[in-house]
Order: sequence, then structure tokens, then C-alpha cells
Amino acid sequence: MAETLDDIAPATDFPAIRRARLHTLQMNLGYLCNIACTHCHVEAGPKRTELMDWPTMQDALSFMAAQGIKTLDVTGGSPEMNPYFCDFMRAARAQGVTLMDRCNPTIIVEHGYEWVAPFLAEQGVEI
Repeated sequence: MAETLDDIAPATDFPAIRRARLHTLQMNLGYLCNIACTHCHVEAGPKRTELMDWPTMQDALSFMAAQGIKTLDVTGGSPEMNPYFCDFMRAARAQGVTLMDRCNPTIIVEHGYEWVAPFLAEQGVEI
């Protein structure tokens, strides 16, 4: 027999919890990172290969438009190492979404990533 909600979370006198409108979408764009910190909660690092693909990002863009999402907060690994990072951020910005990047600042001095700081500034990304 399947458990009911009352079996899992019996009724209490605690006030009902209601979710307000969703304003922020946080997305982990992958576990690839230029460094491997022992404190990293997702164990990101340079040997990780898991990266979000473009079709998933397109789904997120559609979701943001449909739900009226106001802020996109990207994280990783180093989200900038995802090959679709720039396209995704530009597309979200074109929807009027505020952009946040949980940037690992060491990426801006990595060979091949000199574009990161100017791109973030150009797109008005909060770091």
C-alpha cells in the first residue's frame, strides 16, 4: 500500500507553508573547473567532464520566459568553462533577465579565458 502525505508528514498546528512567485533560477552549468578545491561541495575540478548541454539551456530559457524569471544565477565548477556559457548568458539577457555568475576568479587569469572579465562586464553580469 502506498504511503499518503499524512503518513509522511502528519498534520500539525504549524502554519501552512506557501511558495511565493519564483524570481530566481540557479543553474549548475557543469562540474568542470580549472581548480579542484577540497572544500568544493560538488567536487568540481579539471578532470570532470559533466557539462550542461545546449538543449537543456534552451529549455531553461523557455522556462524563464514562461515563468517571468527575473534573475539567472549560474554556478559550477567554473560556469565559464561550459562551451555554451556566452550564448546562454546573452540569450537570458535578451529576455531582460538579471545575470549572476558565481565566478571562480582564478578563471580570468587562465590561458584561453582572457575573454571572461570583459564579457561579464559587457553583459552587466553580477559576480
